[in-house]
Amino acid sequence: MNVVFRSDAATAIGSGHVMRCLTLAEELRRHGATVTFVCRIRDGDMREAIAERGFAVLHLNLSDGDGAARATPAAAGDASWQEDAAQTQSALKAAGLEPEWLVVDHYALDRRWEALLRDQSRHILVIDDLANRPHDCDLLLDQNFDSPLHPLYARLVPAAARLLLGTGYALVRREFEQHRACALARRTGQLRRILISMGGTDPANDTAVALTGIAAQAADGVGLDVVIGAGNPHRQAVRSLCEGLPRAELHVQTSRMAELMMRADLAITAGGSTTWERCVLGLPALVTIQSEDQAPIAKAVEAVGGHRVLGSSKDLTAHDYGRAIQALPPDELLHMSTISATLCDGRGAQRVATHLLNGNS
Repeated sequence: MNVVFRSDAATAIGSGHVMRCLTLAEELRRHGATVTFVCRIRDGDMREAIAERGFAVLHLNLSDGDGAARATPAAAGDASWQEDAAQTQSALKAAGLEPEWLVVDHYALDRRWEALLRDQSRHILVIDDLANRPHDCDLLLDQNFDSPLHPLYARLVPAAARLLLGTGYALVRREFEQHRACALARRTGQLRRILISMGGTDPANDTAVALTGIAAQAADGVGLDVVIGAGNPHRQAVRSLCEGLPRAELHVQTSRMAELMMRADLAITAGGSTTWERCVLGLPALVTIQSEDQAPIAKAVEAVGGHRVLGSSKDLTAHDYGRAIQALPPDELLHMSTISATLCDGRGAQRVATHLLNGNS
């Protein structure tokens, strides 16, 4: 079975869309599927990371259109949706691809784009969590927990489309489930190690703000693991901060995220899809909201006690991070761990892959 993913990463938008697509792609490959990615060339686009995982990548060039088209809210990574559709069609034809499934994970694409690609794919899966635009799809996946947006999809997809909603379908890599039992067994409420992870690109450098705020904990003997992506524009500054702390270790584009989360006792992190990785491992967290689309997820999990939201990243100072950690008693850490572990079991990618492999049955 041939499957094509249309998704982008960039310094400005982060790497979350591509990362969750990679999770599903790897699960499909385990079952014999041939997977190809279609990605636009941009700063921080992750094309090399995709290729390193053994997937073919078809490249869409930067737009040749005018600046006004590129500046519109509907622009799909420096191209209008029409141009993006035309370039994607051309790329698939040149590669001789007529996929069984076309998987679209892109906030700038909607029913108009998907309708144009119908002739070149048998089925379409849309991955979304905004519920703000119509889709022409056979399956729609929104992996978020208890979202008030979920009822909106019934009016945004064809009547025959199937909805996969909730954390039972969260696209979490298999190694998180494999570390789950060990991680949950070591949760005691003691704070011995902190994981800082603010997304792959972190354009506002929230990593440095948080790291500065919790430097005193490292001096007091608490270990720090700091994770950034290869496309982080503040990489050297973060490295310098880590080198100045006695128990801080920097990890760039790590493949050991499940292991790092398992051994951590608290995460300082952004909202978004990494939430479900943490929940699989019962990792308590202090969460900063980096974009509006992260707010519903973060607030829903906070409402049931799965983590604590510090606020919008643009409003937070280093002092806010340090003070929040000092105000965390062991019983709250343990409570967050217990609650978060009930929210996601880590088997969502397997469930979604089964739908695709069985033709949406």
